[in-house]
Amino acid sequence: MDEKTQQKLENQKTLFSNRLKRKIKELKKWARKNKISCYRIYDRDIPEIPVSLDLYEFLPDHIQNKIEAAKYTSQVAERISQNDPTVQNELVLNTYAVIYLYERPYEKDENEEELWFDQMAKTASEVLNIPSSHIVKKERKRQRGTNQYEKDEEKESIYAIKGLTQESGELFNIDLTSYLDTGLFFDHRPLRSIVRESASKKSVLNLFCYTGSFSVYAAEGGAKKVESVDLSNTYLTTAKNNMELNGFSDKNAYIYTRQDCIEFLKEKAVKAKAGELKEDEYYDMIILDPPTFSNSKNTYNVLDINKDWPQLCKDCLNILAPGGVLYFSTNSTKLSFDKSLLPQATVSNKVIMVTDMTESSIPKDFEGTKCHKLWELKIAK
Repeated sequence: MDEKTQQKLENQKTLFSNRLKRKIKELKKWARKNKISCYRIYDRDIPEIPVSLDLYEFLPDHIQNKIEAAKYTSQVAERISQNDPTVQNELVLNTYAVIYLYERPYEKDENEEELWFDQMAKTASEVLNIPSSHIVKKERKRQRGTNQYEKDEEKESIYAIKGLTQESGELFNIDLTSYLDTGLFFDHRPLRSIVRESASKKSVLNLFCYTGSFSVYAAEGGAKKVESVDLSNTYLTTAKNNMELNGFSDKNAYIYTRQDCIEFLKEKAVKAKAGELKEDEYYDMIILDPPTFSNSKNTYNVLDINKDWPQLCKDCLNILAPGGVLYFSTNSTKLSFDKSLLPQATVSNKVIMVTDMTESSIPKDFEGTKCHKLWELKIAK
């Protein structure tokens, strides 16, 4: 590396370090106050440093349920308020971070890029005051098919980093190494809270359920029924484990359906149009947060959300009960939402009200980013 390149690297390390210090100071108290133990610290804030950095605080291994977790969290908060000098050292043992390198819009020498990424990870380790072995490096490239959701067998076999984390009182199994994503999308934290606050006595459908975080929040909110649908048996198993981890094991109330969500919706919508859907088969709340693109080998359907969103929303609206609500979200920056492509009323002449919730649904650790778009589609009673 020549002198000019080295100096540029040192300058970027300094910029990155200073930004991390400022963001951590800003977010740490907020996270602790809201019982959030994993959150985003940095998200390509500086154009020449195209990485994101997520912090994860695992619970100690002996904690296995929400009561124990709540007690532990309360004790830690009390010790921090009393300026206990030992508490930070204990927390470091269970603190990890995932740093993602995003694809650059230009070619860069692979060896030079690897060295650069190593230095950014080292800077994060120093600022966070955690061992370099607790920093997991990943690369986010343009996704093809279902690559984003496929297991990295090599990383899993070499060093698996898994643990239990807490978010607003709910527990989740987190896997930092086996997949590109870790099992919990931080940007949907506000929507998860909305679901929990409004799910009481409702029938909830969680489509493309992934690891079941929305299902957990719906169950915590007192939903009478929660159905989680995903094509992946692995994700359904993880969703079920997360539900049971939080005390939700009633087989009659909590259902796990392995099916292509497109086919699932088509079948339900056809029955609804034919008047064959029973009253208790309609849903009061549907969460539709699909991947941007999917061509899984387990189904002949190819999903391109930029083109397919109107039909998916229509099918969801057809199986919503009067007064029901659909939350449709996407992280596609190319999707153009045009409500004229949706019906203004149901077949029973119930008005459909559309509200753009994007701005109010961005959490503090994602402020200033375009992490997702969110719409509420509500059927009048």
